Amino acid sequence: MKFMLLLLLGVGVLVSSCGDKMEYSSLVQGVWKVTKIVNLDKKEETDPGNMHYVVTKRHIMTVGGKEDRPVVAKNFADMKPEEILSQLPAGGGFMEYEIVDGKIHRTTKFALSELFEGKLIQTEFEVDQENLVFRDSHHADGELREWHMVRVE
Repeated sequence: MKFMLLLLLGVGVLVSSCGDKMEYSSLVQGVWKVTKIVNLDKKEETDPGNMHYVVTKRHIMTVGGKEDRPVVAKNFADMKPEEILSQLPAGGGFMEYEIVDGKIHRTTKFALSELFEGKLIQTEFEVDQENLVFRDSHHADGELREWHMVRVE
């Protein structure tokens, strides 16, 4: 009887923790526009420009670019090198992720800067239907930052 009670209790805990993981995962999924980046170490807030995160069930993609990029009415094959450079995003990356112990564990598979490739980033997060905040130490300088986002889709 005690064994059966312990077994049921263990299954209950497992199911309840999986439910939380699934709930967070579904809430995080979507298209998010970054509204501000806050450096918590320096107490500075910056405008991210035109930066978005796309979160699926297992992947995160981020891309950012200047909103005032010039319009070049040519195909890339016909552009001069400086015209192509004017169209490139300012940042971007593609990551695999999973939620472990209440944190997003994301591994960068591709980034515009090779510095980030292969890095595991453990990110604290807060999420509801309309807002998402990522909080972690930035690999480039080790400073603690928050990325504040609003849901686009």
